[in-house]
Amino acid sequence: MQLAPCPVRSGVTSIQSKMVQTADLNVHYLAAGEGGGLEPIVLLHGFPETSHSWRHQLPVLGAAGHPTFAIDSRGFGKTDKPRVRTTRAMLGDDVVRFLDALDIDRAMVVGHDWGGIIAFKATIDHPERVSRVALLDTLCTVWSRAGAHGYWFKAEPLPEQFLAAHARAFIEVLFASGDPAALGTRPASPYGELKGKLARPDWVDDEALAHYIDALADPDSQAAAIQYFRYALPFHRVTADPSATHGERFESLSERDVAAMWLHPHGLEQHPGFQEYYDFGPEDRHKRSDAPALWMYSKLRGHVPRGSVTDDATIPTGNPYLDQFSRYFADLRVRAVDCGHFIPEEAPEYTSSVLLEFAAGTI
Repeated sequence: MQLAPCPVRSGVTSIQSKMVQTADLNVHYLAAGEGGGLEPIVLLHGFPETSHSWRHQLPVLGAAGHPTFAIDSRGFGKTDKPRVRTTRAMLGDDVVRFLDALDIDRAMVVGHDWGGIIAFKATIDHPERVSRVALLDTLCTVWSRAGAHGYWFKAEPLPEQFLAAHARAFIEVLFASGDPAALGTRPASPYGELKGKLARPDWVDDEALAHYIDALADPDSQAAAIQYFRYALPFHRVTADPSATHGERFESLSERDVAAMWLHPHGLEQHPGFQEYYDFGPEDRHKRSDAPALWMYSKLRGHVPRGSVTDDATIPTGNPYLDQFSRYFADLRVRAVDCGHFIPEEAPEYTSSVLLEFAAGTI
C-alpha cells in the first residue's frame, strides 16, 4: 500500500525517508541531523500511528546536533509486516537490531504509547545500548484500567471485524471530527464512547489525517495491531508472597479469560476481575534500570489549545499503574502536559524542548 507522503523538509533541518535492512526486517525510518556530534536519539511511535507522529521533533532535535531517527515499528508504515506471533522481547530486540544496522553503540530512546512499551523493553533488556529513556503517555508492564481496548483486543474476532470495517472511521474519530456512533457500541467496539463531532484540532492537518488513514487501511497493519495487543501483552494477576521468588506470584490469564471480562453481560467494569491491575511483563518485575528516565504524561484527555503545558514535576503515586515507573527507574524525572494522549503532536514545541533538556541532562 502506498502511504500518503511524509514531509521531507523543514525550516529547521531536512527530514529524510530511508530504509535499512536489519538482521530480520527491512525497516523504514525518518532521519534528521545525521552527522551531528551529539548523542543519537531513536523515536518510537504508538498505535495507530507511524514515524510520521515525530515530524515536529525530528528537525528540532536534529538541528540541535542529535542524529535523530524515527522508526516505523514492525507491522506498521513502510516497515516489513511479517505475520508472526509478536512479543515484547521481539519488539525490544528490533530497536537493538536497528542500532546495529546503523552502527550506533548507544542512544537515547523515546517512546510514545506502544512505542513506550517497546522503549521500556529495550532499556530493561539491553541496558548497555540505551543511555537514557523517555516514556510519553505510556506504561512499563502494568496495564491501566482506563484502557478498555486492552481487554477488547483479546476478544477474537471482534477486533478483526472492527478494523476491517471501520479503520478509516476510527482514524477520523480519533484525530478529526468523525462521529463515534459510526464505530458501533460494546461489545463490538470499545471506541463508540470517544468524543466526536468536535472541530478538528489544529494539530491534525490534512496530510497527517490522510497518512494515518492510509496506514491503518493496510490489512497487514491491522493484523499487526491485533498481534501487539492480544499476544504481546499477556495479562497476569500479581499476588504478594514473601516465600516466592522476588516476593510475588503470578497467575497467567489466557486470551479467553480476558475476553470473558470484556464480554461480561453487565459490561467490563462490572466484572469482579476488573478492579485488579494486570501485569503483562512478570519476567521484568524484579529488574531495575539505572538509566536516567523521563516520564511525560497527559493531564487531559481531550481537545486543548495547542501547546498548553505545565512543568509539573511531581511523580504521581497511589496505584500499581502510577507506581510502576518509580518501580523500574531509580533516576526518574516527570513532566505533566496539559494536552490529550498524543503529546508529540498536541504539544510539539514543548515536547521538543523537554526532550532536548533531558538529553542534555538539565532535567
